[in-house]
Parts: sequence; structure tokens; C-alpha cells
Amino acid sequence: MSELEQLANITTVTTYIKDFGIMAPAVAFGLFVVQAALPVFPYVILAAAGGILFGFKIGFFLSWSGALFGACLAYWICRILGFEWAQQKLNKWFGYDVERTDAGIAFWTIVIARVIPVVPTPLINVAAAVGGVSFWNFFFSSAIGKIPSAVLYTGLGLALFKTQDIKLALIIIGVILILVALGRYYAKDFLFGRSGV
Repeated sequence: MSELEQLANITTVTTYIKDFGIMAPAVAFGLFVVQAALPVFPYVILAAAGGILFGFKIGFFLSWSGALFGACLAYWICRILGFEWAQQKLNKWFGYDVERTDAGIAFWTIVIARVIPVVPTPLINVAAAVGGVSFWNFFFSSAIGKIPSAVLYTGLGLALFKTQDIKLALIIIGVILILVALGRYYAKDFLFGRSGV
């Protein structure tokens, strides 16, 4: 998606949410929930629109809490529908007992996966739900891990449309690109190990 298309999409989403008037915050929250549970549109566009419409504090809160609520909803759907089946398959195919999942490792893995946007959100939700991660472990690690992207993307919307501060927008875009690059590097290193080590 080109920058012009992304800007047009942000404008479209902003107009759509604004048309709901007094219900706009509730609609935005609902869209964040849907996006986190079933990402049919990019989070960055919705978070930027939230920043434009509601300012940084409320935009951040809506993007963070809506995304967290959606992730928890997806977790419980996967947990209820697929936990027993996944538990049996993981044990049969890999000899992995989900009851022995290390809570500390699970917590930090989820935090890192959320902070560094490499692993798709639905995959994190499903893996945690069927992999034996407790709900509260998932909740708190996701709550922490979702803060940086909510801050960056809400701030990006404000920088691009409200303040017209190009320098700030470029800094935010640069930070996002650095996080993505580091995420790809460290995720590859974490999953496959460094060659020759």
C-alpha cells in the first residue's frame, strides 16, 4: 500500500467514525476490537484515525484498550473451541504437554512479539490460547506489549494530520521502521538461532 493510499484510507476511516457523532468513541473501540480479533484492515490506519479524532490521550486509550479487548476475545474463542484438540495434537505430534508451559518464557515471548511487529496478532492470540498460556499471563503481557504500537500509531496520526509536524511524523515513522527491522532480525535469531553458533 502506497503512502497516498494509506493517507486516503486514514481520511476515509476518520470520516466514517466521525459520522457517528456522540457514538464515535464507542464505534472506534468496536473497530479496534474487530481489528484485533480478525484483522481485516491495518491497525496503523485505525490508530492514526483515533489520534486525529480524539486527540492523543483518548485516541491512545481507545486503540490500546480496544486492541487488548479484541485479543482477549480471540484468546477465549480459541481456548473454548480448540484447546482440547490442540492439546491432543501437540502431545501426539511433538510430545509437548501444554500443562508444562513455562509462564515466564510465555510472558516475555508475548511481550516481545507484541512490541516488535513481526508476528501477526492472530497468530499470537491462537498460539497463546492453545499453547497452555494462562489468561492472566496472556492479558498482562499483551497489555504491556500493545503500548508501544498504540503510542506510535496514534502519535503518527496526530503528527500527519493535526499538527502538520513533518519532523515529528518522520521520527515516528523512523522508529516504526527500526522496530520492524529489529523485530525481523531478533525473531529470526530467536526462532532459528544464529548460523555458526
